[in-house]
This record gives sequence, C-alpha cells and structure tokens, in this order.
Amino acid sequence: MKREIGFVAIGQAGGNIGKLFEKMGYTVLYINTSEEDLKTLPDAAHKFHLDGGEGCNKDRAKAKKLLAHNIEKVLEQVLGKVPQKLIFTIFSAGGGTGSGIGPMLTDILQQEAGKTVGAITILPDEKESVKAHVNAWDCVRELADISEMGASFFIDNNSGKGKIKLNEIFAGLLNDFVCIPEKKASALGNIDRAEIKEVLSTKGAAIISRTSKQDTTTARVIEYLRKGIFADLDEEKAVKYMAVLAAGGQAVINMQTLQAEFGTAYDIFQGFEAEQTICCLSGLRFPFSRMEKIKERAMENQGDIIKSLNAVNMNPMSEGLDLFASVKKPEKKKGNSRDLLKQFL
Repeated sequence: MKREIGFVAIGQAGGNIGKLFEKMGYTVLYINTSEEDLKTLPDAAHKFHLDGGEGCNKDRAKAKKLLAHNIEKVLEQVLGKVPQKLIFTIFSAGGGTGSGIGPMLTDILQQEAGKTVGAITILPDEKESVKAHVNAWDCVRELADISEMGASFFIDNNSGKGKIKLNEIFAGLLNDFVCIPEKKASALGNIDRAEIKEVLSTKGAAIISRTSKQDTTTARVIEYLRKGIFADLDEEKAVKYMAVLAAGGQAVINMQTLQAEFGTAYDIFQGFEAEQTICCLSGLRFPFSRMEKIKERAMENQGDIIKSLNAVNMNPMSEGLDLFASVKKPEKKKGNSRDLLKQFL
C-alpha cells in the first residue's frame, strides 16, 4: 500500500510531516517558496523551489501568484516524481505558502492530473496570530468549495499536544490504517486494499483512532475518535464510510452504537483479531463549528487592529510649521540700489 499513496508537502509545516512519511517509505515531493526551508530537508529525494520565491510571510496572495507563474513546472514535478494515483497534499492552513497554494493545487491536480487528491491540513491554536486565523478561515473555505477531491484530515494544533508530537501521532495513525491489508488475515473478516482506497478517496473530513487490544471497547473507541488530534466534528451527524479493524472478535465493537454516535454509514468495512483496534471514519462534514471559533478568534480583535492601522496611516502633522508667520516683513524698496545710485549722477 505504501507504493500506492504519495504525498505533496507544501511549505515548512507540510515538509515537517512529509519527512515522517518519507522515512516510512512513502514517495514525497516537497514544494516551497523558500529555499531556506527546503535546505532543512537534506535527505529529501524530491524537492522543488518555486522560481522567484523568497518565502511568503503568511501572505496567501503572494503564494498564489508564485504558483500561477510556476504551475506548469509544478505539474511536471508532480507527474514525474509522484506517480501514485492517490495522493495527499500536506500544508498548514494558517501560514502563507501552504495555505495559499494548498487548496488551489489540490483542485488543479484533481482536475488536470487524473489523480484522486486528498488534503492534510493543520489548523492554528488559539494563541497564534490573528493573521493565522484569517488565513485558516480562507484556506478551509476554499477547500470546502472543491467539488471533487479525496478525504481531508484536519489536524488541530489546539488539541493540547505539541506540534512535533501531533505530526508524529498523525503519521503513525495514517500509516497504521494504510497498512491494514498487510496485517495478519482473520477468518472472521478483513479490510482489503480496495476498501482502504475507497475510504481515503471520498470527499469530506476523515478521522482515525488507535486503541490498544487491552483497552478496546466501543466506548473507548468513540472517546478516542472524539478526543484525538483532529478538529472537533461538526454537530450535524454525517458519515459515508466506517472502517474498523478490531482487536478481537465480531462482538467487540458495536457498530450500531458507533453509528448512533456519528451517523448512519453508507458502507462499513470490518476486520478482526488484530493486535490493536484501528478505526477510520470518512465522508464526514468539514469541521465548520471549529472554523466558526477560528472566525470568532480573528474577529474579536478587529476593532483594535483597525484602530492600530488607522493610527499608523493618519498624519496629525497635516499643517505646515512657520515660526515667523506673525513677524511683520519690511516693505520692499522700489527699485534696486543701482537704480537709486543713478539719481546721484
């Protein structure tokens, strides 16, 4: 399965996750507007710097402009370096390079490259700047407008874990799910390659949980899905696929209870007698409730920001300064001194 899924890591945050997948044996192409960021990936097999780029300092418009000037070269790089049919773009929603390029490139690859393209994006925590929250809102809004794409994973920096730890947990979760068909087969039922691809190829949000064999219960699986590293699910229940590899027999996970919690699935894929329980839900609603909180965070300081900008742009020194405006000026003599001298001739 590792040979059938590729990644396009955009920006520094995308690169940090991408290098974890590359170490696991996946194909990864790193794209960045900053040569300095690419230099932090000395062991990367495939890197591409956008011509004219010097970084985007959280400016999404600048990133889009650079993509526009480099799009044919980017497509050439992706088609040449990432041959897999199913790929994921990886990027931060709150930054500049990844946030600006991520949604647009995801759409273009889906439409023009003949690939199924999903997205892995990172949402900012509440302590990050207002600009990061504005960028995240615009980025996810653009992702939601893409009519056809694969699954979207929303890693939430507000989940209480460090960013590096979040990256490691996510890479481990997705790898465990992708590699399910390679695990020991069970006579009770298995999840095959086609089912893994189907789960990851459907539009909507996706989440993954992992539970130890000793800790596996339906309630604990629900808890881990609800309180994991991903953005909180939207309140409206909606799910297309449920894939559950259970550490135990057919009765260990109650699928009716799982559906009562998350919604009625269009299809369910199950495997049994595993070393740990791995559950993936896909075709979920985007985390719109979480995005509303991001919007509120961006807007709560709107008044102060506008006041600051006005204070910088306003010029209180609009009038000129003339210290001698009230001093009476002497009357100008009629004629000059040479003319007066002529009177004495």
